[in-house]
Amino acid sequence: MDCWLIILTFIVTGIWDIVLRFMSLNYNKLPKYFQIDFVKNLIPYFKHHTLLSAALIAGFIGATTQVIILSIMSFPTSIFNIGYISKFMILSFIISALYGFIMKGSKLFPYLERHYYEPLGVIRSMYTDGVSGLIVQTTLLFILHIIR
Repeated sequence: MDCWLIILTFIVTGIWDIVLRFMSLNYNKLPKYFQIDFVKNLIPYFKHHTLLSAALIAGFIGATTQVIILSIMSFPTSIFNIGYISKFMILSFIISALYGFIMKGSKLFPYLERHYYEPLGVIRSMYTDGVSGLIVQTTLLFILHIIR
């Protein structure tokens, strides 16, 4: 398994968490199409955690999710292999969506459970977790394409 990809996933997920924090704490200033309920629900979560602690938690979740994904399927090496990327993204969505059950079951993230999972419910939180996984994977594909 590529350790550098796990580390890059940690960093990218943490940075996206900082973006989400900014959106959440400035919710009323966002354009209407960004005023999504789950972003608003995270305001108390981000007020409880420092910028660093929330980003580290997100990075940990992203990195450990990536480990599971990469144990099943390798990361795409080319953005031009649309079939492989499609399969990888479907797998990423499913694993990211299901990872919330591990997070809730572990009881390691009580504030996230209270302010994110409980208000959204099972189906909606699985969907938003899955989309979050796709955002991270798309960002990684873009970064790695630029580097290569």
